[in-house]
Amino acid sequence: MPTYHSSVTNGPDQYQAQQEIKNLWLIKAICQKSVLELRAIDSNGKIISKLFSGKNLNSIEDLELAFENEALRLNAAGYNIYYVMNPIRKDFTSGSARDVDIEYRDLLLIDIDKVGHKNESSTDIELEAASLLCEDITGYFKGRGWNKPIRMMSGNGYHLYYELNKMPNDEKTKRLAEGILHELANKFNNGIVAVDTCVFNASRISKVPGTIARKGPNTTERPHRMAVVL
Repeated sequence: MPTYHSSVTNGPDQYQAQQEIKNLWLIKAICQKSVLELRAIDSNGKIISKLFSGKNLNSIEDLELAFENEALRLNAAGYNIYYVMNPIRKDFTSGSARDVDIEYRDLLLIDIDKVGHKNESSTDIELEAASLLCEDITGYFKGRGWNKPIRMMSGNGYHLYYELNKMPNDEKTKRLAEGILHELANKFNNGIVAVDTCVFNASRISKVPGTIARKGPNTTERPHRMAVVL
C-alpha cells in the first residue's frame, strides 16, 4: 500500500496552507476505515469528486495526507475545495455521497454569510458582521446548555460546527436540524448577514480549511481569503 508525503506547493501561503489544512481533522473525526470525499468546484461550475479510503492506505496519517495533498493541488489550480462533513458508509466505493450514504450525523453546521453579492467575495465589513453574529449565536446556544462549537472563518463568512454525538441519519434528525437553522435565521438574520437555512442535509459539503475561497474577482474591496479554524 502506498505511503503519502506532504506535497510541495508554490506561493507565499504555501506553509500556512499546509499547516492550516491539518485543522480539518479537528472538525472531522476519522478512523483507519473512513471514506472521505473531496469535492472541487471551479468558477464555471465544473465539479471534480474524489474518494479516499483508509482501508487502501497504511495509516490514518496517510489518509489525511492523501486528502490534504489533493485538496491543496486542486485549490492551487483554481478550484474551491469542499469535503463531505458527516461520516460516509465504509462500503461506499464510487460516485458522490448522497444522504442515504451517510452512516450517522456527527456535526450540525451553522453557516453565516453575507446577504446579497452571492457571486462575490465578502468585504471586510460584511465579514466582521458575520463574526459578530457568530458570537451572538454561540452565546445563544451556550445559554441553552450546548457545548462550545468549533469555529471557522470560511473565507466569506463564519461556520459553527456543533457535535451531535452520532445522531441517527433519519428523517427526524433531518427535520430537527432544519428547524434549528430556521429558528436561528428568524431570530438573528439582519440586512448584512444571515444564517443559511439550506445546509441541513446529511451529505452536506463544507469548506476545507487551508484553502482559498474564490468568489468573483480578487479585488482590494472583495479579496479572496483562506479559510481558517479559529
